[in-house]
Amino acid sequence: MDIIDKYLLEILTEDSRCSATEISKQINLSIPAINKRIAKLRETGVIEKFTVQVNPQKIEKSAQAFIMLVVDQYSQINELIDFVNQNKNIVDCYAITGEYDYLLKIYAKDIEELESILLELKGKNCVSKSHTIFALMEHKHSPGPLPT
Repeated sequence: MDIIDKYLLEILTEDSRCSATEISKQINLSIPAINKRIAKLRETGVIEKFTVQVNPQKIEKSAQAFIMLVVDQYSQINELIDFVNQNKNIVDCYAITGEYDYLLKIYAKDIEELESILLELKGKNCVSKSHTIFALMEHKHSPGPLPT
């Protein structure tokens, strides 16, 4: 990946619908060259998918929380992972180091919906402890290319 690919990723991160014609004007490469680079970035897995960024407030998902979990029965971890993958309100799940084993990021319409999800998580046989942190305000969210 060269400097042009990195610039191409910056453009697509800002607007994934940006056409090859528009990109070619910014990068000063031909349209076929742009398309070839995008195809290569997809084939190599640098670009995993094209998506949209939704404003949670506009779709009635204004309650945001982070839930940290302690897992004590790793033989039943698949039950937790299956639940996480099936629940559309859980947008991120990380195995982490430290006192807790997993960190989840959740969007919900209100506290009641968050509580419902939390109670389901606590009901999993492998979960022995949880800690919930409510987000008050998001100051920065940057889904896009990693800094180089």
